[in-house]
Amino acid sequence: MAAAHPIQFYADLTDDRLRAIASELMNVRAETLLELNSQFDCNYTRESTAFGRSRNMLIKLAQSRRYDWLSLRHAGMDVTVSIGPVPIRFFRDDADAPEKVGFFRRNAADDLFEKDETRPVMWRFIVEKALTEEDEDRVLFAGYNVYQEKVAEWQYRDSAPMLHSVGDDVPPTALLPKVAIDVRTDDAANAKDGTSD
Repeated sequence: MAAAHPIQFYADLTDDRLRAIASELMNVRAETLLELNSQFDCNYTRESTAFGRSRNMLIKLAQSRRYDWLSLRHAGMDVTVSIGPVPIRFFRDDADAPEKVGFFRRNAADDLFEKDETRPVMWRFIVEKALTEEDEDRVLFAGYNVYQEKVAEWQYRDSAPMLHSVGDDVPPTALLPKVAIDVRTDDAANAKDGTSD
Protein backbone atom coordinates (compact mmCIF):
# COMPACT_ATOMS: atom_id res chain seq x y z
CA MET A 1 0.00 0.00 0.00
CA ALA A 2 1.40 3.39 -0.99
CA ALA A 3 1.69 5.95 1.77
CA ALA A 4 -0.75 8.86 1.43
CA HIS A 5 -0.04 12.54 2.03
CA PRO A 6 -0.70 13.40 5.71
CA ILE A 7 -3.28 16.06 4.79
CA GLN A 8 -5.57 13.26 3.61
CA PHE A 9 -5.98 12.32 7.28
CA TYR A 10 -5.82 15.72 9.00
CA ALA A 11 -6.36 19.10 7.33
CA ASP A 12 -3.93 20.69 9.83
CA LEU A 13 -0.99 18.77 8.32
CA THR A 14 -0.35 21.17 5.44
CA ASP A 15 2.87 21.35 3.44
CA ASP A 16 3.65 24.81 4.85
CA ARG A 17 3.31 23.69 8.47
CA LEU A 18 5.31 20.51 7.96
CA ARG A 19 7.98 22.46 6.07
CA ALA A 20 8.26 25.02 8.91
CA ILE A 21 9.11 22.28 11.44
CA ALA A 22 11.25 20.19 9.08
CA SER A 23 13.40 23.15 8.03
CA GLU A 24 14.10 23.99 11.68
CA LEU A 25 15.10 20.37 12.37
CA MET A 26 17.46 20.41 9.37
CA ASN A 27 18.96 23.76 10.38
CA VAL A 28 19.66 22.59 13.93
CA ARG A 29 21.26 19.39 12.66
CA ALA A 30 23.42 21.15 10.06
CA GLU A 31 24.63 23.78 12.55
CA THR A 32 25.41 21.12 15.15
CA LEU A 33 27.43 18.98 12.76
CA LEU A 34 29.40 22.02 11.59
CA GLU A 35 30.22 23.08 15.15
CA LEU A 36 31.15 19.63 16.46
CA ASN A 37 34.03 18.91 14.15
CA SER A 38 36.97 18.71 16.52
CA GLN A 39 39.34 15.81 17.10
CA PHE A 40 37.33 15.00 20.24
CA ASP A 41 33.98 14.66 18.47
CA CYS A 42 32.48 11.40 17.27
CA ASN A 43 29.08 10.19 16.11
CA TYR A 44 27.93 9.93 19.72
CA THR A 45 28.78 13.53 20.62
CA ARG A 46 27.31 14.84 17.35
CA GLU A 47 24.09 12.80 17.39
CA SER A 48 23.33 13.29 21.08
CA THR A 49 23.95 17.04 20.78
CA ALA A 50 21.81 17.24 17.64
CA PHE A 51 19.01 15.41 19.47
CA GLY A 52 19.22 17.68 22.53
CA ARG A 53 19.30 20.84 20.44
CA SER A 54 16.38 19.65 18.28
CA ARG A 55 14.36 18.81 21.38
CA ASN A 56 15.06 22.22 22.91
CA MET A 57 14.29 23.96 19.60
CA LEU A 58 10.86 22.30 19.39
CA ILE A 59 10.06 23.28 22.97
CA LYS A 60 11.13 26.91 22.46
CA LEU A 61 9.39 27.15 19.09
CA ALA A 62 6.10 25.91 20.56
CA GLN A 63 6.41 28.21 23.60
CA SER A 64 7.24 31.24 21.44
CA ARG A 65 3.75 31.25 19.89
CA ARG A 66 5.34 32.14 16.55
CA TYR A 67 2.89 29.70 14.98
CA ASP A 68 -0.64 29.68 16.35
CA TRP A 69 -1.07 26.09 15.10
CA LEU A 70 1.91 24.70 17.07
CA SER A 71 1.64 23.78 20.75
CA LEU A 72 3.68 21.88 23.33
CA ARG A 73 2.04 18.79 24.83
CA HIS A 74 4.96 17.23 26.69
CA ALA A 75 8.39 18.71 27.43
CA GLY A 76 10.16 15.53 28.63
CA MET A 77 12.91 13.72 26.78
CA ASP A 78 10.15 12.27 24.57
CA VAL A 79 9.05 15.80 23.67
CA THR A 80 5.64 15.95 22.01
CA VAL A 81 4.34 18.94 20.06
CA SER A 82 1.05 19.29 18.21
CA ILE A 83 0.19 20.71 14.84
CA GLY A 84 -3.41 21.67 15.48
CA PRO A 85 -4.84 18.69 17.40
CA VAL A 86 -2.30 16.16 16.02
CA PRO A 87 0.44 15.08 18.49
CA ILE A 88 3.89 14.54 16.97
CA ARG A 89 7.27 13.31 18.16
CA PHE A 90 10.65 13.31 16.39
CA PHE A 91 13.44 10.76 15.98
CA ARG A 92 16.73 10.27 14.17
CA ASP A 93 16.04 6.92 12.50
CA ASP A 94 15.05 5.16 9.27
CA ALA A 95 11.44 5.89 8.29
CA ASP A 96 11.04 2.56 6.48
CA ALA A 97 12.65 0.38 9.16
CA PRO A 98 12.80 2.25 12.49
CA GLU A 99 15.27 0.77 14.99
CA LYS A 100 15.03 3.13 17.99
CA VAL A 101 13.58 1.33 21.00
CA GLY A 102 11.00 4.03 21.73
CA PHE A 103 10.01 4.83 18.15
CA PHE A 104 6.60 3.14 18.35
CA ARG A 105 6.12 3.69 22.08
CA ARG A 106 3.51 6.34 22.76
CA ASN A 107 3.44 8.56 25.82
CA ALA A 108 0.27 9.96 27.43
CA ALA A 109 0.36 13.04 25.15
CA ASP A 110 1.00 10.96 22.03
CA ASP A 111 -1.66 8.28 22.62
CA LEU A 112 -4.88 10.00 21.59
CA PHE A 113 -6.15 8.07 18.59
CA GLU A 114 -8.46 5.11 18.34
CA LYS A 115 -6.96 1.99 16.90
CA ASP A 116 -7.66 1.81 13.16
CA GLU A 117 -5.54 -0.17 10.75
CA THR A 118 -6.18 2.20 7.84
CA ARG A 119 -5.38 5.47 9.64
CA PRO A 120 -2.25 6.69 11.41
CA VAL A 121 -2.38 6.34 15.18
CA MET A 122 1.02 8.01 15.65
CA TRP A 123 2.94 10.71 13.78
CA ARG A 124 6.71 11.12 13.63
CA PHE A 125 9.19 13.59 12.20
CA ILE A 126 12.17 11.47 11.22
CA VAL A 127 15.61 12.87 10.53
CA GLU A 128 17.47 10.40 8.34
CA LYS A 129 21.24 10.61 8.37
CA ALA A 130 22.91 10.48 4.95
CA LEU A 131 24.36 7.05 4.21
CA THR A 132 27.25 8.36 2.13
CA GLU A 133 29.13 11.63 1.87
CA GLU A 134 27.51 12.29 -1.52
CA ASP A 135 24.00 12.01 -0.02
CA GLU A 136 22.31 14.58 2.17
CA ASP A 137 20.43 14.23 5.42
CA ARG A 138 16.68 14.40 4.98
CA VAL A 139 13.56 14.91 7.06
CA LEU A 140 10.38 12.93 6.59
CA PHE A 141 7.04 13.15 8.32
CA ALA A 142 5.26 9.82 8.61
CA GLY A 143 2.11 8.37 10.11
CA TYR A 144 1.98 4.75 11.28
CA ASN A 145 -1.07 2.60 11.88
CA VAL A 146 -1.74 0.35 14.87
CA TYR A 147 0.35 -2.41 13.21
CA GLN A 148 3.31 -0.03 12.95
CA GLU A 149 2.98 0.17 9.18
CA LYS A 150 3.67 3.47 7.45
CA VAL A 151 0.39 4.68 5.92
CA ALA A 152 1.22 8.39 5.44
CA GLU A 153 4.42 10.13 4.37
CA TRP A 154 5.68 13.57 3.44
CA GLN A 155 9.29 14.45 2.61
CA TYR A 156 10.92 17.82 3.24
CA ARG A 157 12.25 19.60 0.21
CA ASP A 158 14.38 22.67 0.87
CA SER A 159 13.59 24.52 -2.34
CA ALA A 160 10.04 23.73 -3.38
CA PRO A 161 6.91 22.14 -1.99
CA MET A 162 6.34 18.48 -2.67
CA LEU A 163 3.58 17.89 -5.20
CA HIS A 164 1.24 14.99 -4.75
CA SER A 165 -1.46 13.38 -6.81
CA VAL A 166 -5.06 14.12 -5.92
CA GLY A 167 -6.65 11.81 -8.47
CA ASP A 168 -6.10 9.26 -11.19
CA ASP A 169 -7.12 11.49 -14.11
CA VAL A 170 -4.35 12.40 -16.52
CA PRO A 171 -5.06 15.59 -18.48
CA PRO A 172 -4.91 15.32 -22.27
CA THR A 173 -1.84 16.58 -24.06
CA ALA A 174 -2.08 20.01 -25.64
CA LEU A 175 -0.48 20.98 -28.92
CA LEU A 176 1.32 24.29 -28.78
CA PRO A 177 1.54 26.50 -31.88
CA LYS A 178 4.92 26.98 -33.50
CA VAL A 179 6.67 30.16 -32.50
CA ALA A 180 8.03 32.43 -35.22
CA ILE A 181 11.59 33.44 -34.48
CA ASP A 182 13.40 36.12 -36.49
CA VAL A 183 16.79 37.71 -36.12
CA ARG A 184 16.39 41.27 -34.94
CA THR A 185 18.37 43.90 -36.82
CA ASP A 186 19.64 47.15 -35.33
CA ASP A 187 17.15 49.15 -37.48
CA ALA A 188 14.18 47.15 -36.13
CA ALA A 189 15.40 47.53 -32.56
CA ASN A 190 15.84 51.29 -32.93
CA ALA A 191 12.39 51.70 -34.52
CA LYS A 192 10.80 49.80 -31.65
CA ASP A 193 12.59 51.97 -29.05
CA GLY A 194 11.70 55.16 -30.93
CA THR A 195 15.34 56.03 -31.51
CA SER A 196 17.22 56.38 -34.75
CA ASP A 197 20.73 57.26 -35.89
